[in-house]
Amino acid sequence: MKVKQMSRTLAIEIATRAIAVTNPANRGLRVLDLLEKYGFDRVAEPGIDIVSDQPRLVSWLRDTFRIS
Repeated sequence: MKVKQMSRTLAIEIATRAIAVTNPANRGLRVLDLLEKYGFDRVAEPGIDIVSDQPRLVSWLRDTFRIS
């Protein structure tokens, strides 16, 4: 299976859409839905501390979908 790399722009877009969800408990699910929509592999849901902070979420997305 080919691993996709996440661009900074897409990471910011996903983070922005996830932060817009009012209930913090549902933000992680929104992130997973958006990842699936954009063709990324499923990963474990990020913690509530990560999805509550947009810069941290962008960093998590970039680190998770980085090609080494």
